[in-house]
Amino acid sequence: MRFSRSIAIGRLVAGIALIPASVVAGPYDPPEPGPQFDPGAVEAWRESAVTIPAYPDDRDLLPVTLTARDTLKLYLDERSITRDADGVARFTMVVESERGARNVFYEGLRCETREYKTYAIGTRGRAFQPVKEPHWQPIPLSGINAFRYHLYRHYVCKDDTARAPGDVARAIRND
Repeated sequence: MRFSRSIAIGRLVAGIALIPASVVAGPYDPPEPGPQFDPGAVEAWRESAVTIPAYPDDRDLLPVTLTARDTLKLYLDERSITRDADGVARFTMVVESERGARNVFYEGLRCETREYKTYAIGTRGRAFQPVKEPHWQPIPLSGINAFRYHLYRHYVCKDDTARAPGDVARAIRND
C-alpha cells in the first residue's frame, strides 16, 4: 500500500509539472512598449565661455573657515564669485601657507559631478596666467588641506547644484 501511494503521489507531481504555465496564470501579454530613452534628445552639457577676472584685491578676500587640522588659510575673492548658465561656480581663491606663502587660483567647481578646473594661476606680478588646456579633475574627498572638498561640501554646492554667489559669500561670512 505504501508503495502504490508513493507512485500515486509521484504521478500527481509529474502531472502538475506538465500543466502549461498559461493555464495556471492565464495568457501572458507583454506590456505595451513605453517611451524609450533617446540619448539624442538629451542636450549634452556645454561649458560656458570663461573670462578670467582681475587679480584679487586683499580687501575683497573672505576668510574661509577650514578644519582644525588644516595647516593652510583659504580666502575667496568675493568679487569673482559667479554661477554661470552651465551650472559651474567660478571664483578666485587664495591659499596661504603657515609661513605666508600665497598661491592664487581662478577655478570652477562643477557640483553635479564633484569636479574642479583651474583656469588660471596667479603670478608674482599680481596677474593671472591662463592654464594651457585646463581639464576637469575629481575633487579629492578628504585629507589634510582638502580645501576644495571643504568648499564643495560646506559653501559652494547644495544638493549637487552651485549656490548663488551671494549665498556662497553669506555662508562664508556666517561660519
